[in-house]
Amino acid sequence: MSELRWYAIVLFLGQLALLGLGAWSLWRIAGGWWLGAVVAALFVVAYGLCWALLLAPGSSRRLSYKERLTVHCVLGPAIVVLASLAGLWLPALVALSTTVMCDALNEKSRTVASLP
Repeated sequence: MSELRWYAIVLFLGQLALLGLGAWSLWRIAGGWWLGAVVAALFVVAYGLCWALLLAPGSSRRLSYKERLTVHCVLGPAIVVLASLAGLWLPALVALSTTVMCDALNEKSRTVASLP
């Protein structure tokens, strides 16, 4: 049985913040009310599936740390750019930094805890 670490919770909250900021940004820059809602919903579904299948700690196909870092380094700046177009670049940058830092802390504590 593994314990729940505080940075794993903060990592999850950072992922939720990136999801919310990306959806809000797409909704604001999409132009129309319905188009914005559809684009934001598609983003939420795609990001949620990516997280559930590849990034979530309980996933059977969870990526390794280096692969997760690559995903964060590709998707994160894209969300920051979208957020900057909507005027929300600072919260997106904080959420991305928190996500990368907490994923590294969680991975480090997991590997240290598994040593004899």
